[in-house]
Order: sequence, then C-alpha cells, then structure tokens
Amino acid sequence: MSENAPEMDVDPKLFDARENSPSSMRVIAEELRSTFEALMGKSERPNGNVNQIYKSGELSRAEFGQWNDATRLAALLGSDNAGKKFVEVYEKFIEAFEKVADAVEVSAANHDKARRENEGEA
Repeated sequence: MSENAPEMDVDPKLFDARENSPSSMRVIAEELRSTFEALMGKSERPNGNVNQIYKSGELSRAEFGQWNDATRLAALLGSDNAGKKFVEVYEKFIEAFEKVADAVEVSAANHDKARRENEGEA
C-alpha cells in the first residue's frame, strides 16, 4: 500500500460466503422467463400484457388509471398519442427484460464452464 493512501479496513471474511451457483442463477433466469411469458400474454396471468394493449389500440387517459401517478403519466404523454408512447416504452421494457433473462443464463453457463475447466466434471 502507498504511504499516501488511506488505510482500508476490509473484513477478511468478506468473500468467504461468496458462491457462484449456476443452478441458482438458472432458477432466477427461469423465473424471469416465466414473468416474460406473462408480459407477452403466454401464461395463466393474462393481465397487463403487451397483446392486450395492441388489441385495444390507442389508450385513453382513463385506461392509464385514475390515481395521481397514472393521471400525471397520461398528461405527460399527451392525450392524442399516450397509448402509442406507452406501447413504445413497454416494448422497450420487454426487450430489456428478455435480455436480462438471457444474460443471467449466459452468466450461469460461463460460471459452470469455468468450474468444469478448473475442477473437472465432479
């Protein structure tokens, strides 16, 4: 450590409990994919999926809801194109959500591959 650097007080056991568990990561990825399926309207949880938005076409201010934040959102997006803007943002959210699930799965595969290379197939 440099003479000018401040002393760091790091818990020596900080990383003792760290575990990179590909199986746990895959469980998380599977839960994300299940939620993604619901967002796409392909599950037993049909509410709030992107296909419902497309079927109804343009969203009115009332469809955003009557609570304060929904009213503000509808006013911010404008009454003429609020539905189109909402669908655009929702589509971007869904794309990002799917990429997160994919990234968790890729990360699990990378950890599993590294473990096999370092420890063998055990």
